[in-house]
Amino acid sequence: MEYNYGNLIKIERMRKEMKQAVLARGICSVSYLSKIENNQTSPSEEVLELLFERLGLDVPLYYDFAEQAKKIEIEIRDILRDALLSRKDSGKQKQIQKYLYHPVVNQSKDLYITLLMTLARFQIMPDGEGDYIKQIGWVEDQLSKENKLRFMVMKSLILFDENAKEESFKLLECLNKEISHANIPDWELADMRYIIGASYYRFTEYLPAIENVKSALEYFQEHFYLERIVECHLIIGLSLKRRRRFSEALAHYHRAVKVISATDRTDYFGMLYNNMGEIYSSLGDQEKALEYFMQSFDYKLEVKSKLYSVLSLIEGYVNYQNTEEILSWLDKGYEIKSDRSGLEEFNHHFKIYEYCYRTHDKEALIQALKAAVIYFETINDYIYIQKYSLWLARELKGSGKYKLSTDYYEKVISIMSQTE
Repeated sequence: MEYNYGNLIKIERMRKEMKQAVLARGICSVSYLSKIENNQTSPSEEVLELLFERLGLDVPLYYDFAEQAKKIEIEIRDILRDALLSRKDSGKQKQIQKYLYHPVVNQSKDLYITLLMTLARFQIMPDGEGDYIKQIGWVEDQLSKENKLRFMVMKSLILFDENAKEESFKLLECLNKEISHANIPDWELADMRYIIGASYYRFTEYLPAIENVKSALEYFQEHFYLERIVECHLIIGLSLKRRRRFSEALAHYHRAVKVISATDRTDYFGMLYNNMGEIYSSLGDQEKALEYFMQSFDYKLEVKSKLYSVLSLIEGYVNYQNTEEILSWLDKGYEIKSDRSGLEEFNHHFKIYEYCYRTHDKEALIQALKAAVIYFETINDYIYIQKYSLWLARELKGSGKYKLSTDYYEKVISIMSQTE
C-alpha cells in the first residue's frame, strides 16, 4: 500500500476552492506545493503539518498502517459489492463516508482513491449524493488502468444525462474494447457489463447491448442474485423486441416473471407485463396485449410508471378503434398526472389523443405531433420519434402537404435504418 498525502491535499484544497498560492503562503513555494500535490516529492513532516493545519485537517503522520489499511479497503469494497449485487444501496454511501477523514485512509494514496471511487459509484445510484465524480476528475491522471475504466463508466453515464451523447458514446465504445483486458473482480465486471449493455440499449445499439448484458447475466445466475437476473432479462428482452425477435424477447420476460415470483419485489411485474403486452400487440394479439397492460396497471404504484401503463392501454384501444375506452383511459391519465411536475412527456402523448379522438381538431393534432417529435428528439426517445413522425407524415399527406410529409417519412426511414 503506497502512502502519499498529495491527493488528499489537492482534493481538500479544491473542495475548499482554495488557490495554491493561498495554501502555500508562508509554508512553501507554489511550485513545491504543486510537486507535493502531484506526488512528485515527499515533503517534510513540518511542511505537511502546516498544510494540514491550514486545510483544517487533523491527520497523524508516519505510522505503518498497512494492516489497518487493508482491512478498511476490504470493508469498503464489501459494502459496495453487497449494495450493487443486492440492489439495496440505501444508507450505504453514508456508511463509508465516515472514512473520508480517517487517519489510515489519509495516509494512503491508493486507499484514498479507492474510497473516492466507491463513493462516486454510490453517487450514481438511486440513494447517492455528493460530487465525488468531480473530485476524481482532479486526480484522473493518477488513476490505475482499472480505476480509469471504473471512472469511464461513471463519466459516460453522467455525460449521457447531460445530453453530451457523442462524448458518452465514445467512452462507451472505449470501455467495451478495453474492459475484457482489465484486472477487475468478477462481481464488479458483471455490474460494469450490465451498465455498458444498458447504455448501448439507450443508444439503440442492440447487438452489443445483448452481448454485454448476457455476459452479466451468466454471473448473476451462477450466484443467484435474483433482482439482477430480472434486470438482465428485461434489457435483453427490450433489445430483442426492438430487433423484432418477439418470441425470444417473450422467453426472456417469462424467465424474469418466474424469477421475480421467488422474491417480494412485485413492483417488477408492472414493468414486465407492460413489455409483454407490447410484444403481443406487435404480434397482432390485441386481446392478450390489453390483458397484460391491465395487469401492469394494477401492479404499478409509482405515478410515472403507472402513466406508462395508461398510455399503453390507450394505444391498445386505438388498435380496436374503441373511442369510448380511449377517452376513458385518457381521463384516467389526466387524473393520475394531475398537476405533478416532471411528467412533460405525457402532456405530449395525451394532447395527441385528445385532439384526435375527443375534439377531432386536425390542425391542432398536426401541431401537437410536431411538438411531440421535437420533444422526443431532445431526449433521444427513438420509439416515439418514429411513431409520431410516421403519424405526422400521414396527417400532412392527408392535408396535401406532400413536401413536409416526405421530410417526416425520411425521418422514420432514417431511424429504422439505425435500429435494425
